[in-house]
Amino acid sequence: MESINTNLKPIPNMFEVRTANQVLKDAAAMPDPIELFSPLIIQGELIILFADTGIGKTALIVQVAIHIAKGGWTVLYIDLELSDKQFEKRYRNDEGIHFEFPGSFYRASYAALRTLPNVDYDKFFINSLKSSIDKTQASVIIIDNMTKVVSGDTDSAKNAIPIMNSLSELKSDKGLTFIILEHNKKVDDWRPISLNDLQGSKMKSNFADSVFTIGRSANDKGIRYIKQLKVRSAEMEYDSESVLICELTKEDGFLGFREIGRGNESDLLKAVTEESRNSKIERVLTLKAQGLSNVAIAKELGVSEGAIRKWTKNR
Repeated sequence: MESINTNLKPIPNMFEVRTANQVLKDAAAMPDPIELFSPLIIQGELIILFADTGIGKTALIVQVAIHIAKGGWTVLYIDLELSDKQFEKRYRNDEGIHFEFPGSFYRASYAALRTLPNVDYDKFFINSLKSSIDKTQASVIIIDNMTKVVSGDTDSAKNAIPIMNSLSELKSDKGLTFIILEHNKKVDDWRPISLNDLQGSKMKSNFADSVFTIGRSANDKGIRYIKQLKVRSAEMEYDSESVLICELTKEDGFLGFREIGRGNESDLLKAVTEESRNSKIERVLTLKAQGLSNVAIAKELGVSEGAIRKWTKNR
């Protein structure tokens, strides 16, 4: 008869089970999350901002980070996009005078390493991130952008999931706030922006507590609008019928967004011409030929299923 090995460690349970009443009691003893930049940035959340290249993602998020740092929070901005000189040029005026950042605003960029350690890239990034967080004691971390973090195609769940899992664990374990910048897929200038336009949206948006985006006005190249696409802890204030309209400007050595007001997203989109309508119909027919349903095509193009039926009637 084989002896029983009593040295085996018990397998931990993934779940913590309590009554709903106990959950309410425990949660009531915890402080409510703070709005760090209302309504877009809530303390303790993992937030994704995505938009097209050159639209002003970095300018907006640095502006948001300055506001948060001035409120007494320590911010760590992981800048994987701009060189030191490119960053400096954005925040100096015509006389060469620099904008004065809050002392609790830290910026990190790639170190000049002669050799890389013999470890997995994802682990190297997370370990370096943890070390930087410990060094600065930051509670708000911005990663600009996700494309430079993942060792492979960010639209691939296989490549992105390990990093997103690690960031989610850090958020929960240390009570951190993460703001992740990401690119979008090609967005037609005649239709509203949706979650489907985020690279790898089906997976990444599941990790996020909130997601918002920046759109460009078809009527004025300097006008931008901010739109919320997912929220958990706050009201969705900037929906398609009430987007926040801003102007991207550089004033006194500071590149940022100047709020103009609210508006309807549809008023900022390009009018549908006969040529663009025919182009849409061709796209729909191509997708139908690939076996996609009207529901799937509508989701892909960000329109209603009724519109798909109308475009393909008698075709």
